[in-house]
Amino acid sequence: MRIRFAVDRKQCLSSPKVDGVRWGSSRAWVWIACLCFAVILPANLRSQTPASRPASRSVAANKMYRRGVALARQGKLDEAITAFEKALRSDRQNPLLLDAIGAAYSLRGDFEQARQYFLECLDVDPGFVPAQKNLAITYFNTGRYDLSAAGFQKLKNISAASQPVANLFLGMIAEKNADYVEAEPLLEDSRALLDRYPEALLSLANAELQLKHFDRAQVALSNFDSVQGATASQCLKAAELYSRLGQNRKALADLDKARAKGGKLERLAYQRALVLDQLNRSQEALTILEDLAAKNPDSDSLNLLAHVAQKNGDFGLAMQSLREAAKLDPTKEDNYLDFSTICADYGNYALALEAASVGLEHIPNSYRLLVQQGVVLENLGHVEEAEESLRNASQLQADNSVALLSLAIIQTHAGQLQDAQATLTAAIEKFPAHYYMHYHLGKILVQLEEGRSADPGLEVKAKHAFQQAIRFNPSYADSYYQLSKLYLRESPKLAEQNLVTCLRLDPHHAPAEYTLARLYLSTGRRAAGQALIDRFESQQQAQKLKEQQKPRIESEQK
Repeated sequence: MRIRFAVDRKQCLSSPKVDGVRWGSSRAWVWIACLCFAVILPANLRSQTPASRPASRSVAANKMYRRGVALARQGKLDEAITAFEKALRSDRQNPLLLDAIGAAYSLRGDFEQARQYFLECLDVDPGFVPAQKNLAITYFNTGRYDLSAAGFQKLKNISAASQPVANLFLGMIAEKNADYVEAEPLLEDSRALLDRYPEALLSLANAELQLKHFDRAQVALSNFDSVQGATASQCLKAAELYSRLGQNRKALADLDKARAKGGKLERLAYQRALVLDQLNRSQEALTILEDLAAKNPDSDSLNLLAHVAQKNGDFGLAMQSLREAAKLDPTKEDNYLDFSTICADYGNYALALEAASVGLEHIPNSYRLLVQQGVVLENLGHVEEAEESLRNASQLQADNSVALLSLAIIQTHAGQLQDAQATLTAAIEKFPAHYYMHYHLGKILVQLEEGRSADPGLEVKAKHAFQQAIRFNPSYADSYYQLSKLYLRESPKLAEQNLVTCLRLDPHHAPAEYTLARLYLSTGRRAAGQALIDRFESQQQAQKLKEQQKPRIESEQK
């Protein structure tokens, strides 16, 4: 974006021959045109200042203005500011000079001083468009987005020519405020400017990604790759967006660009490790993360190190890393949740419960930790406490689907089938497209029917539940298997169709394989049936061996 020095109050033209200059602030992405280089004639200068001012003072001010322009063009900002200050001593009410010195201070990174000059300029001439624009940009650069947005809205009302740049900034402000629906059209409406500014393209890419417009996000990132002058931090941001799109090779290329630009960015090594891990180059990722942990550990890198270490079978390092991450950032629930999950996955439910409980001491209203606590308590046989944790969790947020589903599953395991059915029926009213709720309701209805419930329509309801589960998630294999069992007696053909679909989606679904084998044998297809039986037995043996070899986290690792 450019903070411009004005030629007059209507427009501000910059020389196309001058390269942008970056300031050294935290918002170094903004590109500023050095100056407007049109020659200011005394008549032009006098036309913007009080008529009573002596011509000699206007001529002197104009001379110093031009000197300031030349110095700023050479990057000599301190000298340029001195020249503008000298000019202002004889012509303090000149909006052109006030705006120019404000822009010079912006180039130097002194935004507070720049703001004061822009405000003074607008006190002299409230309709001076360049100062209005520069002030709004200054508010943007200092993170005062509400004032910046108000300034750009005002600019749109007083200057039709400024609408593209106003839309550009308003779009970026909306994106920073996570209002992606508003950000997208504003950024698109500034298309003439958009493709020239890397940060704006990144804002558009993120907005499109958040709105799940993945193709449009890809286009915005491709346009970013074509823009000259992107900074190291912008390349890092592009890499993060590419990674979220699952395009990790492109992400790695942008990380290489960031490193080549000399970007000593804190998250550069972390992001490289993340991308390498996603590219199945986990050993390289592990080396980077261990180095980060030794030199400059932080919660995010330690958490990622834990996951990469777990993937490489080093559970001691994984758990040590998560402990250290929790110490560095006691309020980050992921550290406790991941620690608890690893412990539960490898059989140490007592340690899993301890991790969740410690996390809740620091974050007592954590929805996810309460759900985790409930699930672990159920595995330890504390059903009533588990249900209490899940009910507490369900009160914490509107999207409480995981808590409600977990509660129903625990009630099912405890044999509380009627309660589980009631829990899921109410949950489905709130989340009608939740496939797994329909799926689990179907399983509950089957169990009730097998228990010779007084309701004769349970089997029909169960079929409907599984059909709804398939409707909302056609790729979940077990829904077809559960439905096939209900068709076995009355319609073997429908049962076979569902079993075949199940195995197509999940070739290692052993129960479906065995059921289809028995169906083949009962209908005279002995060769096909026996082949499936043999395969089923082989898979069962392999699974048993795998379970025996699965490592366990013992209590002494606490």
